[in-house]
Amino acid sequence: MGDVARVHDALRSYDADGTFGEEDYLALRRMVQGVGKVDSALLDGFIGLFFERHVHDDVRRNELLGLSHADLEKAVRHRFKQVVAGGQDSHQAWHALSAHVRDALEALAGPGASGYPSSLTTRQGFSAIAVEAAVAAVWSELRRKPSAKEAMQELFARYVASELPAETSHSSSREFPAVIGARLDAQRLARGIIQVLSDDEKDLMRAQLDGQPIDLWATGRGVSRATAYRMLSRIKSLCRVEFDERSNRTRLEVLDALRLQL
Repeated sequence: MGDVARVHDALRSYDADGTFGEEDYLALRRMVQGVGKVDSALLDGFIGLFFERHVHDDVRRNELLGLSHADLEKAVRHRFKQVVAGGQDSHQAWHALSAHVRDALEALAGPGASGYPSSLTTRQGFSAIAVEAAVAAVWSELRRKPSAKEAMQELFARYVASELPAETSHSSSREFPAVIGARLDAQRLARGIIQVLSDDEKDLMRAQLDGQPIDLWATGRGVSRATAYRMLSRIKSLCRVEFDERSNRTRLEVLDALRLQL
């Protein structure tokens, strides 16, 4: 059975009883791979977003179900491209703002007395002065210096997310598939792990996932065996914390996600 036929059958099964399995997901993944030039590390996240908007939604799912195989493939790829375009707008805004937030945290000596500005943007983009005032307001609100992540989450939600185009939402009578939920959870966990690793620890983790002996890695990296084993111990401890109460399936998904993101 081809991927398009498989996805068509999967849509029918999902519509009838909420069934959507691993092979169905892989067929959908192959259908949209390469659309929008999405980095492989981000593909599962965009597929999850596509599924939420166009398959989980009853009205849009029924639109897809009414198509022929040929039209279904065109529609899925076109809709996925639209999801990617919207997601990239958000992604670009996040990164543009994050640079200003990091600079503000380095420049500010304290929270100051200013409140939240009415806007962070000018015609040219984000205003560094306005971002500093907003970060100072976050600092005052928390009564401690915020982390870059805390400041970003607050300012992005307050100023940016509300301005991005919103999707029209319809009701859904189906649960979100566990197979996609596990992949999205794995992507989030993998990003969280990578964020707190040093460059050497990232390199060591990549080597471990590729099956390279730690002694060989230490020699090639120019560090002592003791240092290498200390780093490995920290990586394992971090993974234990992140994997706590996660299923074996999710843990394996995290390892796959780490291979792509490292």
